[in-house]
Amino acid sequence: MSRRHESSPPLSPLPSITLRGYGEAMWLEGQAVVLEQKGLRRRIPVEAVEEARAVGRGRRAVEIALWGVDGAPGPVFTLKGRDAAQATRLVEVANGARSRSGPPQGGAALVEEQPVSASGRKKVLGLTRRERAAGIVLLLVYVGGLGLLAWAGEPKQAAWWLLGVAPALFGLLIVVPSLRWAWKRWTVRRQGVTVVAAFSRREGKRTFFRYTDLEGGTHEIEPDYAARRIGGDPRRIEVVYDRQQPERAVCSLTASTLLWRTAGVTLAGGLLLSLAFVMMPLQLILLALSE
Repeated sequence: MSRRHESSPPLSPLPSITLRGYGEAMWLEGQAVVLEQKGLRRRIPVEAVEEARAVGRGRRAVEIALWGVDGAPGPVFTLKGRDAAQATRLVEVANGARSRSGPPQGGAALVEEQPVSASGRKKVLGLTRRERAAGIVLLLVYVGGLGLLAWAGEPKQAAWWLLGVAPALFGLLIVVPSLRWAWKRWTVRRQGVTVVAAFSRREGKRTFFRYTDLEGGTHEIEPDYAARRIGGDPRRIEVVYDRQQPERAVCSLTASTLLWRTAGVTLAGGLLLSLAFVMMPLQLILLALSE
């Protein structure tokens, strides 16, 4: 039996409570919950919300469960927050403002989605806070190693160390993104759901495909250029999405594509990093052995 949606007069805006995650955010705006996550901003009206919950370790994460259709559960959006107190406040306000019955078409139909521009993200030079911290540590190690070799009176080894930064950087630029890509593919496909994504829109040189998860939620993905086509149709590709985070997805690739990419990264990245090892860490090892 379908539920009847209770209509109500316009209400005053909700308190502007914000919950920060790791590169993500959730806040209350007007009469809606706004979730900015993985390059996508969702505006979820409170009338679409069946329940808000504080969950996870320390109850710092927030789940926003939407109304389903005909008694079926609706989709659930999750943000892993940093502040348990903020999570509790946001949940209390959202639950206090939500409708006690769902719209006939379900909550997912009321959600508005739009991509977040790169300029609006909290990044510097395209790097996350963790990546910037790792870069600072590597810079300190590089400067410290160069200074140590120069102080020890080894100009030849110091020159090798100075020049070794080039193959090290190029090797890391090849290997690190490839490892992150491989880790994402492995974690998504481990318990993922395979679906068909259809062409949605084009934005400049970027193309987006849209797929629907098992709960009826729709999501977009910017496909890999080698994504496996369905029946040879370039407007339909096969993707695998994470059952726990349906907006997190990867394109299905052929075994030959995966093999060639792995071989290329191993050969190019491995050779460059091996050369960097000879020119940099090995020089410190030789210095220590000579004493």
